[in-house]
Amino acid sequence: MSEPSARHVILHAVRAARPPAVAAPTRRVSSVQPSASQTALLDTFAAAATAAGAAVVVGERSDVSRLALGTGAESREVLSTVAEVTSTIASPAGPHSLASLDLFVCDADLGVAENGAVWIATADPLHRAALFLAARVAIVVRAGAIVATLHDAYDRMDVRAHAFGVFIAGPSKTADIEQSLVIGAHGPRELTVIVVGDVLAHPD
Repeated sequence: MSEPSARHVILHAVRAARPPAVAAPTRRVSSVQPSASQTALLDTFAAAATAAGAAVVVGERSDVSRLALGTGAESREVLSTVAEVTSTIASPAGPHSLASLDLFVCDADLGVAENGAVWIATADPLHRAALFLAARVAIVVRAGAIVATLHDAYDRMDVRAHAFGVFIAGPSKTADIEQSLVIGAHGPRELTVIVVGDVLAHPD
């Protein structure tokens, strides 16, 4: 009988060292209730997003251009994927051409009230790069697309629909170096979330 291969020995050792199975944890109950009114969800979302360092502004869809460009009055290089805001640069040839991008404007699929995050899914590599390379980012989300919790968000998301998806909450920040908070260390210095929708004019 031949000696077991090194691969067999390693896999056998790994299986033998596996910890015993445990039951799945109980779903954490959030203080934000799915049954809350849309106005209450918006208030909670705005508070959480602001705490994460984002600016939250509200208005109608027709206000998007003014509100987005207002986040960076000196923005010369603007890339936008929303119809209301015109890009000031030609279609980028590749991610490296976005190194000096001042402002990126895009839509979010949904927002999460409990943590102030927005979910963006895209198959476009330039849009993915712009989210991290722009000095400022403005993200438009419908008030009706704000859900209570991450559990509710995952119930509405199809993570297989796009090659890339990300939750974004606030601008880039880190406190790894000497426990000192640095904004914009590896991404945008500013994030503005623009909430649009009829609920703003007609609260519950």
